Amino acid sequence: MHEPFKILIDRLKGGQTEKIEEALDPAFLAVDEKELRFPSKVDVKGDVYLTDDHLVIRLKAKTTVSMPCAICNEMIKTELKIEDFYHAHPIEEIPSAIFDYTELLREAILLGIPQYIECNNGNCPERASLAPFLRSQARIEKPTYFPFADMDDVK
Repeated sequence: MHEPFKILIDRLKGGQTEKIEEALDPAFLAVDEKELRFPSKVDVKGDVYLTDDHLVIRLKAKTTVSMPCAICNEMIKTELKIEDFYHAHPIEEIPSAIFDYTELLREAILLGIPQYIECNNGNCPERASLAPFLRSQARIEKPTYFPFADMDDVK
């Protein structure tokens, strides 16, 4: 039985490539935040092989992330994809001959989370209520006064 996240180095000797295809419980992401949820399994596909002195991992991952809309603050879901994740690890730094890629995958997914998302494919119905606070023609014509803006001209 294959354990998720574990790569047995001995199985890769002699030019073997091991396929990775997993549907993982998102609990390994260890995210416990009210405004950031992973409601779906993390689908991982890829392969792993050895070079002369490195273990090489190539992965793609896909899941769903739930977070608040940047405009109305309603929780919405969006697909999160990690398309080309590569990692090369020196074989000499794997003393047990078992490599665990949990933290590598976790980091790649967390770094792939968008900074913000907006509901209705970027057309949040609440956007109109924020219009007075966004750049308007009146603010462009009469910008905010910055009293020390001309300090560079002082000699």
